Amino acid sequence: MYYQRFVISTAAQRITGPINNYWSKVIQHFSLFKENEWLVQQNILLLREMNNNFIIVDDSTYTVEQHDFQINKRRLYDYGYADVIYNTTHKKHNYMIIGKGKQDGIYSDMAVISAQGVVGIVNDVSDHFASVITLLHPDSRVSAKIMPINQIGTVVWLANDPTIGELIDIPQHLSVNIGDSVFTSGYSNLFPGDILIGTVVEKFDNSKNTFLTIKIKFATYFNNINTVYVVSNIYKPELDSLKSKFKNE
Repeated sequence: MYYQRFVISTAAQRITGPINNYWSKVIQHFSLFKENEWLVQQNILLLREMNNNFIIVDDSTYTVEQHDFQINKRRLYDYGYADVIYNTTHKKHNYMIIGKGKQDGIYSDMAVISAQGVVGIVNDVSDHFASVITLLHPDSRVSAKIMPINQIGTVVWLANDPTIGELIDIPQHLSVNIGDSVFTSGYSNLFPGDILIGTVVEKFDNSKNTFLTIKIKFATYFNNINTVYVVSNIYKPELDSLKSKFKNE
C-alpha cells in the first residue's frame, strides 16, 4: 500500500513539477516587471524635480530677519517613458524604435535619455511607435559643455565604435583632462542642461586646425538598453517661433 502511494506521489510530481516550475517563472517574471515599472516611475519623479527643468520667472526674494529664501520657477521640461523595441549599434546609421507614438503624446524632435545619460532625438512618429536617431548616427549633433572649464562644443559620432564619440570645437589653448565630464549645454530646445553625455578618455592637438581632438566614452551603453525617458519642452512651439525669425539672418 505504501509503495502504491509512493508511485502515485512520484507520478504526480512528474506531472505537476514542470507546471509548478512554469508558473513560478511566470510569477517571478511578473514581479520583476512590476518592480522595473516602479523603478521607472521613481526615476521620472526624480528627473522632474531636477533644477535644470525650470527657469526662474521672477526675482528671488531673501528676507534676512526671517531667513526666508524663495525662488519663483516655471517648469520648462517634463518626462515620460517608453520601452525600446528595436535598436541598432553597429551600422553606419544607427537608430532605435520605441513603443510609444502620437497617441501617447510623442512628437518629432523630443529628446531621449536613459538612466545613464543622453540617447538621442525622436526622428519620426506613427500612431503607436517612434523612431529615434541615437548618438550613434553621423547626423547626430548635441550641444554640449565640458566641465569643469564650462566650454561649449558639439558631440558627434565617427561611425566606428558604439561606445566612443567626439567633442569638437574646443580650442587647443584650453585645459582639458582625461576624466573630465561632458554634459548637455542646455542651449537647445531639446535637452535640459546638465544631462551627462560622457567622459573624456583621450585628447590631443589637431595639426589641421586650432581645436582639440577630444574623444569621450558615452555614458549610455547602447548595447543593453530596454527603457528610455522622453523629454518634452513645454514651450518648444513658442521658442521655435522666436528662433525661426533668425533663420535667414
